[in-house]
Amino acid sequence: MFEKILLPLDGSDVAETALPYGEELSRRLGSELVLYHVHSREHAPQGHMHHVYLEKTAEAVRSKGRQLGVEPKVSVRLEAGEAIGNICSLVDRSEVDLIVMTAVSASGLSVGKMLGSVADQVCRTVPVPVLLIRPKNVLQATKGGDRLKRMVLPLDGSELSKQALPVSEELSHRLRLDVTLFQMANVFRQYEDVPGVAVPIDYEKLDKIAHDAIKAELGDVEEEMRKKGLAVTSVVTSGMDAASEIVAVCRKVSADLVIMSTHGRSGLSRWSLGSVAEKVLREGDTPLLLVHARAS
Repeated sequence: MFEKILLPLDGSDVAETALPYGEELSRRLGSELVLYHVHSREHAPQGHMHHVYLEKTAEAVRSKGRQLGVEPKVSVRLEAGEAIGNICSLVDRSEVDLIVMTAVSASGLSVGKMLGSVADQVCRTVPVPVLLIRPKNVLQATKGGDRLKRMVLPLDGSELSKQALPVSEELSHRLRLDVTLFQMANVFRQYEDVPGVAVPIDYEKLDKIAHDAIKAELGDVEEEMRKKGLAVTSVVTSGMDAASEIVAVCRKVSADLVIMSTHGRSGLSRWSLGSVAEKVLREGDTPLLLVHARAS
């Protein structure tokens, strides 16, 4: 897992904000970092300029690694064609194990408007994990040290959400990351008592029963991970907006990474928790690693 990390670049400063994360993962995992650029066929005569850009960027990565006492494994790849099709072809040939890219396009479209962008299409299509970086993530990173120290893994009780577990365990083990398991207990909506009903509904009791059941379930997952030697804790909250709860927990524990599963489908069922992952990406502060159901 993670032998080759693909980092697509388009020559923009926005795309290059993913570089620090690609560099760190490559260095700490011992993976090969592939700096990748796709140009249209009509721009083939300018291919040399693109190659020079990639090589210059690669040398900067190597130089930074040497300063840290590591000789990074960095390569460049330049292809003509259409970005999403070429990337899918690389994945299909098992030449990519992880993709690291920014969550906005070169034109600076916000995360909320990324539908149709390469990042959005990649997340919906490729059966390998995709790490999405926002430009602000680099600015918020700790200076002079590793960026990735603690991850949050949201679960919802489904088998799909648990398919992110192998990836989170692998990263936790190899990067020595602390893991915070999270699950939200749905709060029962409180309606006015129905006329003629003698016994009022004890919503508070129902909320506690749901909370305790989820806490026990999450505790079982936590125990299994501890048996594997991983540093793990769990958090259960009660609420009605899973995305907001995930964002709040990430901030509370100072998470550097959140991992979620995805169906890779379109529409409201695209994400493992409905549109939760998309909302976490839009409103959160933490890099988001999406694990396609087929990637597990």
